[in-house]
Amino acid sequence: MSSEKAQRKRDMILDKAKELFIQRGYAATSMDELVKYTGASKGSIYYHFESKEDLFVKLLAKQNQEWMEAWNDKKARYASFEDKLYGIADHMVDDFQNPLTKIAEEFYINQPENKTIVGEMLAILQGPRTLYREIFAEGVSEGRIPAEDVEEISIIFASLLDGMSMLHFERI
Repeated sequence: MSSEKAQRKRDMILDKAKELFIQRGYAATSMDELVKYTGASKGSIYYHFESKEDLFVKLLAKQNQEWMEAWNDKKARYASFEDKLYGIADHMVDDFQNPLTKIAEEFYINQPENKTIVGEMLAILQGPRTLYREIFAEGVSEGRIPAEDVEEISIIFASLLDGMSMLHFERI
C-alpha cells in the first residue's frame, strides 16, 4: 500500500471512529463495531493501530494537532501579548463543546494502569503549553513579564484553562 493511500485509509478510520466514539462513548464501542462502522477490515485497523486504545489516543492527538493549527491560523488577528492571551482563552472555550473532549475524560479515567497510554495522553494534553510559552515569550519581548517566569506562568495559565474546562463540564 502506498504511503499516501495508507495515510488516507488511516485518516478515514480515524474520522469514522470519531463519529462512532461520539455516538456510543469509548467503553461502549467495540473493535467489531469499529470494523462494521468504518468499513475497514479488522486487519486493516490493526495495521494502522495497535489496539482500540491506540486508535483513540491517535484520534486525540489528531484533534489536538488540529486545535493547535487552528490557533496558529488565527493568532495573527491578535496584535499584542494581552490580546493573544484573551484570544487563546477564547479559542479554548470554543473547544469546550467538542464532544470528543468528554469522551477523552472517560477514556483517561479508565486507563490508570496503562503507563504508556497515560504518558501519551499527558504529552497530548501538554501540547498546547508550547503555544502558551510562545505567547508569554511575546510578553517578555513587550517587557510585560520577566523571561525567567515564562515556564512557570505557562503552567499556571494552562492550569487555569484546564480548570475552566472542568468547571464547564461540572455545570452541564
